[in-house]
Amino acid sequence: MMFVSGCGSHRANASATTPKPTVSSGTTPTATTPITTPHVGTVNAPVITTGCGKAAPASPGTSVDATISSGNMQRKYRLHVPVGYDPQRPTPLVLDIHGHGGTSAWQERNTNYSVQADQQHFLVVYPQGVVGPDGKTGWATGGRTTPNVDDVLFFSDLLTALQQQLCVDSHRIYATGMSNGGGMTNMLACRMSGRIAAFVPVAAAIYRMVGGCHPTRPVPYLEFHGTSDPLVYYNGGPAPGFLPVMQTMQEWAERDGCTSGPTAFFQKADITGFKWTGCQGGVIVEHYRVQGGGHAWPDATMPSPNGVVTHTISATTLGWQFFQQYRLP
Repeated sequence: MMFVSGCGSHRANASATTPKPTVSSGTTPTATTPITTPHVGTVNAPVITTGCGKAAPASPGTSVDATISSGNMQRKYRLHVPVGYDPQRPTPLVLDIHGHGGTSAWQERNTNYSVQADQQHFLVVYPQGVVGPDGKTGWATGGRTTPNVDDVLFFSDLLTALQQQLCVDSHRIYATGMSNGGGMTNMLACRMSGRIAAFVPVAAAIYRMVGGCHPTRPVPYLEFHGTSDPLVYYNGGPAPGFLPVMQTMQEWAERDGCTSGPTAFFQKADITGFKWTGCQGGVIVEHYRVQGGGHAWPDATMPSPNGVVTHTISATTLGWQFFQQYRLP
């Protein structure tokens, strides 16, 4: 079955009208009216956008905090509407996911994705994780600290809600994230590749997934990782056992049916870039290895307490360049 991008009506099982958030005054607006999405389960296919022609919940060039109901919980997120946003034109959207113990506001500051969005004209959403058993925020990707929530459902409901408010291009939705957020990005690549076009995890904390990873199509996948990461070791571990970075990359190359690689295609200072090519669907699998790099976002705007931050490359700039190559078929 084919679903059409752009403005129009939702599919029959996702047709409920969604109230627009009420925005308060101040430098950090807050959406005080929760958005309720119809409970249809996780949707792993493009959903027709109905938000075209509607006023955005934040002024162009600003960010707003908002809430939706998902899985019988109130879930939070932060939305940045770019400078020059046109409510009549389908616009790409990037999910930028914080790490363990992080917040949506911190992720916005650290990655500078809102600045990139203003320059390149796309929407950015910073989802907020819930508190896990260790008392810190995070995502349900496995391990001792994983929250007892259905985060894949949350991301599906969040995209549906955003497509009801904004003129989102349903074939150009992307995901990136840091650490535990990188692990969540990897999980979305396994579970929502029919709805999200490309994936860029950074310093990703990836466990072996219960039930395995079964994307519904070849997946464009780019990862950044430091060889001296003290939290998510480049060669695997520490306990309870994150996967080695190159093993993760090779597994994605195999899922995508790539016939060549890894081949070094980039070398500059502390950075080596590898790629796998000849993949099905014309996708590419890429990895940037940061020699001596810590647990950090390349070219982060905030210092990392967990090792060296490289400024040789920018995970935000390169991530967006990678995203621009792909749209859902």
